[in-house]
Amino acid sequence: MAYFVIMEEAQHPVIGFGLEYAGQLIFCEAVMQENFYDVHFDGEWKAALAHNDDMEWSQTAGMILPQAIIDEIGFRIDINYK
Repeated sequence: MAYFVIMEEAQHPVIGFGLEYAGQLIFCEAVMQENFYDVHFDGEWKAALAHNDDMEWSQTAGMILPQAIIDEIGFRIDINYK
């Protein structure tokens, strides 16, 4: 038997913004999880990002993203909470 749980947006806040990637403007969403963020480009899951031990943003799963893109997404997440 399978159980499905619908998570409230308050439990998993979403930060959305435009991001230039591979020469195109895409809509990036960072969805807060317990210890990381799921990253979606134009509605498709692409990666998971988290702080490493040095409190820098790093990729923990997904398609390999350039560090500059990881840094930009992390910056956008950080400024949302300042």
